[in-house]
Amino acid sequence: MFGLRAALNQIPLFASLTPDELDSIFDVSTVRELAAAEVLFAEEDAADAVWVVLRGDVEISKATVVLAEVGQGAAIGELSLFLSTAKRSATARAICPVTVLRIPANALRKMTAANDLAALKMVNNLAHQMAERLSALNERLLSKTEGLTVARSELRRLVF
Repeated sequence: MFGLRAALNQIPLFASLTPDELDSIFDVSTVRELAAAEVLFAEEDAADAVWVVLRGDVEISKATVVLAEVGQGAAIGELSLFLSTAKRSATARAICPVTVLRIPANALRKMTAANDLAALKMVNNLAHQMAERLSALNERLLSKTEGLTVARSELRRLVF
């Protein structure tokens, strides 16, 4: 591969995990290569794994709306860690050739149940990632709202 064990150490989700904790994740993980436009998972699929983007960029969309584009180091499908019966809430599609790491949610839940400190580290890392995504989404919504406010003002000026 391309130094996958070393690459795991650079992934934000795994920040501050020990070598043994990283090995536990590596041992249950598989690597998958995707061509551009290939679907990693589709909305309503079973949410049975967390995916980590090792190389390339992935588009996250719901219906026809692009919600986000994520790249190297991003974890996607992380809700599968918290909801064992969850379905995918969005579709993930490769924008370009992509390499991803698949970590089965059940295996990761078992590992973190047996290691409280590793679980705490990963939940903290996920919280940071989710906060960044929420902040970016808020910015997008705010810019659209500001655009609507300007359009509404122009419309009022024209009508009245």
